Amino acid sequence: MVVVFSSNFAYLWYYINGDNMELKDVILDRRSIRKYKSDIVREDILLEGIKMGVKAPSAHNRQPWKFKLLSKEEKDKVASLLEDKTKDIPLHSGPHTASVIREVPHLIMIFLDSSENDDREMDILSVGACIENMILYYTSMGLGTIWIGNTNIINEEIKDLLGINYDTISSLGIGFKNQEPHSRPRKEFEDVIL
Repeated sequence: MVVVFSSNFAYLWYYINGDNMELKDVILDRRSIRKYKSDIVREDILLEGIKMGVKAPSAHNRQPWKFKLLSKEEKDKVASLLEDKTKDIPLHSGPHTASVIREVPHLIMIFLDSSENDDREMDILSVGACIENMILYYTSMGLGTIWIGNTNIINEEIKDLLGINYDTISSLGIGFKNQEPHSRPRKEFEDVIL
């Protein structure tokens, strides 16, 4: 593997035999990253991840997703909204998640567009598939990601902040990793097969 750094753009490309990582390697290497370097990821790479996301299957091909790549100011406001809403709830992960949002250089908000359908459950499953595609793409590019579910509890606040009328499903943090966590334990394969 050759890792190429550009001092002008602070990005890296993974080359393995002239191609990106093999899919199996990407799946096995994926981790939830909570510590990031401050380097900025090129916008075209961030947008390409969204393009890969929308290639995911969706129920009845409804493609019920909308995205917003937040500015640093918007990202920090989302963190503050989450912290303010959860700081007095005992043992809630919101304040910790807010600190991760502040640290990660980029945050993509992922919304549900239910304007043409009322099958919310199926559409949420579709959005989940889309997010996984995005995560695998960014991982293949050597970037770290964190899938953040807590942002859905500040749905109304995010609507007001961004001036939109879509429901927040989740958000995705992306950046250059400042940690290499070990794989988290998984259930035994025999325990998940019926």
